[in-house]
Amino acid sequence: MSATRLLILGVLRLMQPAHGYSIRRKLESWQVDEWANVAFGSIYFALNKMAEEGLIEQLGTGTSSKPTARIPYIVTEHGEIEFQRLLRDQWRERAPIVEPFRAAIAFMPALEPEELISMLEERIVSAREDAETLEKLSHSPDVSPRHVGELLLLAAAHARAEIQWAESAIIKLQAGDLP
Repeated sequence: MSATRLLILGVLRLMQPAHGYSIRRKLESWQVDEWANVAFGSIYFALNKMAEEGLIEQLGTGTSSKPTARIPYIVTEHGEIEFQRLLRDQWRERAPIVEPFRAAIAFMPALEPEELISMLEERIVSAREDAETLEKLSHSPDVSPRHVGELLLLAAAHARAEIQWAESAIIKLQAGDLP
């Protein structure tokens, strides 16, 4: 939840006052569903929780026929302190990347080498497409603020690293060194 809190507080700081839908749209434009474990549906729950905790404050009652649909929020002083703490924690902490594919690698011997090679070739094609898309998007004028492009470049670098690993694994499989 700390990454979600950091993202919501950070975007709200950039846009405030802002309502949940505009925060969601900004996070979608950053493609956070690709690199952070943020479920877009949880944004409204998180906003309500952070309001209860005094991290953010509601302004008014909303601007649509549904009273809670477009409630604007601002970051409180307490929220700013929490944002700064979360931000610094994330910069300092080096957490392992949770990658379900690593579980599949652990059971590589359960598959035939030909099938593994075929699936690795598919992963290479997919990772190459992802890397190219992320690199293009990182330079798009739609990416705002500009430094968000850097996180897309980091994701592209991860995809390129997977390509290198997969190509190496294919060579080892073909030589009979794996599994």
